[in-house]
Amino acid sequence: MTQTDTAGAAPEDEGPPLLENLFDELVEAADGTSITLGEILDALEKRSFGPLLLLPTLISIMPIIGMLPGVTWAMSALTLLISLHFLVNSRRLWLPQRIRRFQVAAQAFRRGVEWARPWLRRVDKVVEPRFHILFAWPWTMIFAGLCVVMSLAMFAASIVPGGVLVPALGIVIMAAGLTVRDGLVLVLGAVASAGALWAVWLIVG
Repeated sequence: MTQTDTAGAAPEDEGPPLLENLFDELVEAADGTSITLGEILDALEKRSFGPLLLLPTLISIMPIIGMLPGVTWAMSALTLLISLHFLVNSRRLWLPQRIRRFQVAAQAFRRGVEWARPWLRRVDKVVEPRFHILFAWPWTMIFAGLCVVMSLAMFAASIVPGGVLVPALGIVIMAAGLTVRDGLVLVLGAVASAGALWAVWLIVG
């Protein structure tokens, strides 16, 4: 299996998923009073690292879920661990049980997805698979390293209320590009991340 297979590709029998459909799958998993990160990740088990990166960063900036106590730090830690797995090209994501047991109210999760749904639909209308060369080595290593740096920036920016939004947006855009295999979106995410790093430097400096 090549780096392209694990970094950005969906399973061979599926095309790149629509972002709205992806989150609908997660809403179906939230059928109780609460949902743990482990349950969410299990629902994405057969997906690539794109959706795995997209999930925690998008949750961290959702106004309904992201403001809950501990969510920002938990999502930052999860994003860092996923980015490191992405960087070393691991075929299986391992997470500490403490992180897997982190839970949020299912109702809050569903409301957060409904808040994001109009944006997900807009993105789905303009993205498409293109610039496939960016999903092969060594480009995947460059983007993986950038995701690790941005994950650390999420921790640094979280000392300021709402500051995590700045670096998280860069990862959200890159993760969306990985999910739908749109190289143009991936590059835009990298550019946004570079700008976010400068903003974080100003915030914490």
